Amino acid sequence: MKKLTIGIATLAALMGAPALAADMAVKARPAPSPVYSWTGCYLGGNLGGGRAHTQFTFNGFVPSENEGSLNSSGLVGGGQVGCDYQFASNFVIGVQGMFDGTAIKGIAVDPNNDGDSYPTTLRWFGTVTGRLGFLVTPSVLAYGKGGVAWVHERLDYDFPTPGVFSATAGNVTRTGWDAGAGLEWRFAPRWSVFVEYNHMDFGTKDFFYAVPPGAPGGFTESVKQSVDTVLVGVNWRFN
Repeated sequence: MKKLTIGIATLAALMGAPALAADMAVKARPAPSPVYSWTGCYLGGNLGGGRAHTQFTFNGFVPSENEGSLNSSGLVGGGQVGCDYQFASNFVIGVQGMFDGTAIKGIAVDPNNDGDSYPTTLRWFGTVTGRLGFLVTPSVLAYGKGGVAWVHERLDYDFPTPGVFSATAGNVTRTGWDAGAGLEWRFAPRWSVFVEYNHMDFGTKDFFYAVPPGAPGGFTESVKQSVDTVLVGVNWRFN
């Protein structure tokens, strides 16, 4: 009888071992990654770098005279606000507004040895764009964007020594287009971080450079401009 009892207990233990192992395996499985809905609105901030390419052309001669170009760089920073809508499981469409101040400035020197130069300072830029993205994972969005852009800047002229003869087109605002792409990572239910590249093109526009009161004349200059930025930022989703 004693041997029979021991045998039954041993058999029960052997039969229970696989179930216990299976139970331990289930408990050892990692928790699934959280799934967030991207539908809603957000606001946030960004910081990065910008580079402006500016070309000056004087059309008072035939042919037109190249009066220098400028590649200037500097810090940019500001904020953005927008709304997204997730559809067809992995796609996200949205609209966004962005406004950034800049420290981009420089001086274009006339290559014709005339001694004149064109100081240029970008004050700010803004964009209103649409976004279309694809969820690489439930928390990582790859997107493209495009829309309208504005840049506000100051355009001046000095010849040959600052203060001897100068002119200015003053503070001007230009309108153009913006195209960009980026990645956004949703690391918490209400928070995400992103990195993106933007190219803004403002075409060519004529500006009249006025001289100080009492000085003769003034002139018109064609100014071609584009701006590229790389931004990193954070968004807080409130809806």
